[in-house]
Amino acid sequence: MSSSAAAKMSSASSWRDLAERYNAAWNAHDVAAIMAFHVDDTSYQRHGNPKVYKGKDVVAEQFGKDISGLPGIKFEPVSLHGSDDHFVSESIITATKPDGTPVVMELVDVITLGDGKVVHKSSYFVPSRPPKA
Repeated sequence: MSSSAAAKMSSASSWRDLAERYNAAWNAHDVAAIMAFHVDDTSYQRHGNPKVYKGKDVVAEQFGKDISGLPGIKFEPVSLHGSDDHFVSESIITATKPDGTPVVMELVDVITLGDGKVVHKSSYFVPSRPPKA
């Protein structure tokens, strides 16, 4: 195997490993573990909302609100794609609102990486649609 082929395999396994560990931290509802993947000047945006959360403390606070606002939230992986500087994670979110209403959403996260850490997270949500007959 050439050194460039080995580097590509190593690169692919490193972004994929990071993405899988990052997603596992989300499923564990562990904000501290999630934030360990982020750079200090990280940013986060939920599309459809013009606000961009900036800085590790601000982003951590919002992630905590997101998790606590949907008790039992679970991220079921659908697909994962990426490279050295980003990954795209598609998931189905299931949760229950505090009033007991079930929630099912489709989520696509576009994660920008720098030096093996999350620099920016963009989240795109839509309510799940029933399968076509």
